[in-house]
Amino acid sequence: MNFFIFSLLMICYFFSLGMSMLTSYFVIKNHEIYKTKLMTILVLLCINTFGIIHSTSFALSTIFYISDIINLVLWKIAIISFFALLIQISIFYNFMKDYKNIPILPYLWFVIILGLLVGNMISPDSIKISILNNNSINYTFDFLFSIHFNIFQISMMIYYLYINIKIYNNSRNKKISKFFIIGTLCLYIPLIISNLYVIYELIILRVLFILFSWFGFILSCFVVIKIPRTFIVITSKIFFINIYHKSGILMYSYRFKQNIAENESAIWGNILIGLNYILSEFTEKSSQIDVLQTKNIDLIVHYDDLGFAVVLATNKKNEILQKIMTNFAEIFRQKYYNELVEIQDLNKLINISGFKETTEIIENQFELYL
Repeated sequence: MNFFIFSLLMICYFFSLGMSMLTSYFVIKNHEIYKTKLMTILVLLCINTFGIIHSTSFALSTIFYISDIINLVLWKIAIISFFALLIQISIFYNFMKDYKNIPILPYLWFVIILGLLVGNMISPDSIKISILNNNSINYTFDFLFSIHFNIFQISMMIYYLYINIKIYNNSRNKKISKFFIIGTLCLYIPLIISNLYVIYELIILRVLFILFSWFGFILSCFVVIKIPRTFIVITSKIFFINIYHKSGILMYSYRFKQNIAENESAIWGNILIGLNYILSEFTEKSSQIDVLQTKNIDLIVHYDDLGFAVVLATNKKNEILQKIMTNFAEIFRQKYYNELVEIQDLNKLINISGFKETTEIIENQFELYL
């Protein structure tokens, strides 16, 4: 192998490996930023699947010749780990669109194609290894493997585009959704190169694939470290937040930029009137209501034993919003603890102007939803 290419690949590999470890450490140390354990685990899986498993197996199988059997095993691990990464990324995109919702049909198709591909890889003749005159390691693929490989990756590319269009159309923040579209288009570059490599079996295409992949991975690590809050569900919308005293009095109200659909306004107007009475009884556990739903809006209720309830209207309830709302309620409780203790007496006059600084707390906690 050319010394320059060897040196470049080794430098990029160790830099990528270092970024993987650094980013993993950051995510574990600051896991609360990602709001849920599931999102934290998914980010860690993506980082380590590519940064450690794929990169290491790819580097060992293409830079160093150990033996035919070991190199082929490492090469197949590199392929399978990369496909696992593609599936993890698609799940990540799905969670950006609709948290914890994974459509069955697309993934059934992916599993079928991946199963055929893995089954084909078990065959001893599907992938062959040879050493060229310049000591470069070369891999060749049979026709069936090439077909399955390309179908899987093209299917993924189509699905990524579909999901990103859905995210953009439903997103409250077009800048963030455009960022994901640009990231997806960058991901297409190594995918297209790898498809061409499997067809033409040119080593230069393999080198370009891993260099572009490492470059994209390093950029992704910077995003994870520098702007981690990007990974909150970007298609979730909040319409308003109301804070009620246990007597049913509205202590504070904040309306977000998005407007409730006109056909929902009258319904929620009636519900909120009745909600005042319901909340006046929320000290009884059996009377507590956690969520009210209509076709387009969920009303989430968080109760506090200091005698107030936070009511949040959103397009869809999810675990991330609930956690942010719980954090907000705790900060509100700490900031206005003395005031809340004073109005425990239902006969006490409530001065709602004393809670006007709540706006700052909301704008800080719900920054990405404004």
